[in-house]
Amino acid sequence: MNRENIRHIIHFIRCGSSDSILLEACGHYGLIDSSNPYKYIEKEVEHVQIDILNEEIDQSLDDPDKSVKAVINYLNYLKVDKLDFIIGTHSHSDHIGGIPAIAYYFVDNKTKYYYKGYRETIEDTVRKNWANYKYYLAAINSMKTKSAQMIDTTNKKIAFDLGEFHIELLNTDLDPNEKILKLTENKNSIATLIQFRNTKILLTADMTVEIEQKIKDFIGKIDILKLSHHGYSESSYEFLKVVQPKYVIILNDIIPHYSYSIINYLKDNYNTKIYLTGNISKSSQSIENSAIKLIFKKDGTEYEFINTGNEVELDKSLSGWLRWCDKWTYIGSGKTVKELKFLNWSKGQDWFYFNKDGIMLTGWQELERIGGKKNFYFELNNGYMIRSCSINIEGKNYTFDKDGCLIE
Repeated sequence: MNRENIRHIIHFIRCGSSDSILLEACGHYGLIDSSNPYKYIEKEVEHVQIDILNEEIDQSLDDPDKSVKAVINYLNYLKVDKLDFIIGTHSHSDHIGGIPAIAYYFVDNKTKYYYKGYRETIEDTVRKNWANYKYYLAAINSMKTKSAQMIDTTNKKIAFDLGEFHIELLNTDLDPNEKILKLTENKNSIATLIQFRNTKILLTADMTVEIEQKIKDFIGKIDILKLSHHGYSESSYEFLKVVQPKYVIILNDIIPHYSYSIINYLKDNYNTKIYLTGNISKSSQSIENSAIKLIFKKDGTEYEFINTGNEVELDKSLSGWLRWCDKWTYIGSGKTVKELKFLNWSKGQDWFYFNKDGIMLTGWQELERIGGKKNFYFELNNGYMIRSCSINIEGKNYTFDKDGCLIE
């Protein structure tokens, strides 16, 4: 790659079902998350082998392509000497587990470490083998050992620049009244909003639906979205309807089955191009091609993607019901079903109604039928059309004919 006409690049590093994203600007570098720890990293790196004997879930401790080893290999390939900053988005090992190793090789007293103060979640009591707090402390201690500048983002508005990248950290606030039973570590995720001239990029870490609702109107439309939680169906219909990304990146080896509701919606409505890090070369086989690169040219405001691998397409063999956060969609021959359809479900066959985006609707709906517009009612929990019966709705009795039309 000829780098003479390139000043700013975002590298989405292939490291399994985990996150590590490198920002490059005029010879300066910042890293957002660090993938998983790696069991066989050099012995002198402290705090890497955390709770190996605990058999912590979702770890890739033996696989260099799914761990911080892939990140280190890639940074070394780029001849990165030092990182200007690191953002640890939240205390899950597939995001900050590799920070001690990164700190050992790429951090000094000028490096800034942005993090969010730890708070107890339900995972600390229910999922005791996750060891979130230990990974948090390991990252903190390793950065302090290298004399990094520690920046606790808790309840602060944080914005800074790297070259022409303007970077703003979102979801840094804590609600002191939030109950632990309703709090997961994903909900703590710091989201990173990047502005380059007229281009907006949102990197969501594992941001949850609740956080999306808080920030979606502030963000508005964006150009490029790193899909939340490795594509595991965390990005809501309401959020995507606002941000309408032109491009989506999924940091994962696979496309989760239930993510096809999101994929169908984005492609049907916005013609979004979707790229998966799992579709590019493994790091151990080809270091140079082990990241999807978003390149901003030196002259002008245009950008381009290179090394994307095969674009994620609709699975035409897919058929059936898919749950999307608190919504339901139905896929038939790889396409989202819309309008009124007679479909199979767990209790037989019934009529269901879907809006123009393929989202199943419930409650009262006015539909165009022979003879004009008629009122119908779709059961609130399961969505099927009420037919051939009388029911009480909010304290009032209503009667529906065999076709589901309300009898006035």
